[in-house]
Amino acid sequence: MDDLKFAVIGGGFMGKAHSIALASYPMYVWPTPLYPVRELIVEINDDLAAESQKRFGYNRATTDWRAAVEDPEIDVVDILLPNVLHHEVVMAAIAAGKHIICEKPLALNAKDSREMTLAAEKAGVVNQVGFNWRLTPAVQLAKKLIDEGAIGEIRSVRSFWLGEFFNDPAIPLLWRFNKEQAGSGALGDLGSHAIDFSRFLAGDITSVLGVQQHFVIERAKLDGSGNGKVEVDDATAFMVKFASGATGYIESSWAAPGKKTRAGFDVIGSKGSLEFNWEHMGELRFYDGDDPADRQGYRTILTGPPHPYGDHFWPIAGYQIGYADTKVIQMADFISAVAGQTEKPQTTFREGLKSTLVEEAVMGSVESGQWTEVGEA
Repeated sequence: MDDLKFAVIGGGFMGKAHSIALASYPMYVWPTPLYPVRELIVEINDDLAAESQKRFGYNRATTDWRAAVEDPEIDVVDILLPNVLHHEVVMAAIAAGKHIICEKPLALNAKDSREMTLAAEKAGVVNQVGFNWRLTPAVQLAKKLIDEGAIGEIRSVRSFWLGEFFNDPAIPLLWRFNKEQAGSGALGDLGSHAIDFSRFLAGDITSVLGVQQHFVIERAKLDGSGNGKVEVDDATAFMVKFASGATGYIESSWAAPGKKTRAGFDVIGSKGSLEFNWEHMGELRFYDGDDPADRQGYRTILTGPPHPYGDHFWPIAGYQIGYADTKVIQMADFISAVAGQTEKPQTTFREGLKSTLVEEAVMGSVESGQWTEVGEA
């Protein structure tokens, strides 16, 4: 089989996650049409580049992302940078003819997201945005059950991503708290996944009515020169209307004490319902209204080999998978498309664009206090 050489641009938490996925991918997905090679890691300075090369097992390291993008040996550029840098690096990678993975949110705004999407589609490069959460076997199973009509016609969807990791006011003023660098706060960082859950399960969102909250107004600057203003939301919630006629509610917060990784959804249909919570990511709760009256109630399905992507992992249901394993599934989805086994990944740039359009409409609704239409992709 041929090698598929990756240049990963950015280290830190996401660099760790993607590197683990690339390393473990062939252990789970075998035989594979292409063999992913950790060829080049790009970091912000020489010390971090050398450390990441050794720690994450790359053949080479550099501090020059442009050299990585233009390197003729590189087949895939994997972009794990602050949001403000996504557009520039993606456009350069498209110009170089590379296949591209970009973490979410795709860009700071819909204008840039659309430009990236159209350019990638015109160039014919395989493109993927990092909505790995929807690739979880339990979420994929929920979609399968919905498509099969197991819960009837969808009436409402509640999606959420609640965490507590930025609730502490002692956390300094990171780039994520700056609007020019991040675009938004909890909405783009966490809400983008909740939006993707909702769209994946119930279809396109047409209008929104949103509110935002700001709990920590100032944080200490990283250079020790005093405090600076937090410019993004700590929590965002909004009602939604779907093109199908269904309605819903989406909530995101990174300042919710006790919520460690409370991400998921509650889908109510005309004859059944589905529930999912990432904190129990191996489980899907399913209520079938057609069950006999004396045994109605939610059943818990433990995902495993019979379920979407479950056959890549352990041979027994309930053995569980973790966050890094969803990144393995993301890589499998991407590599399959590069190899021509599928037409495209599930989570293309166009999916990222549609999420960005919803986020932009929410911010417009927060300002106006009115229902706001979601732009066309």
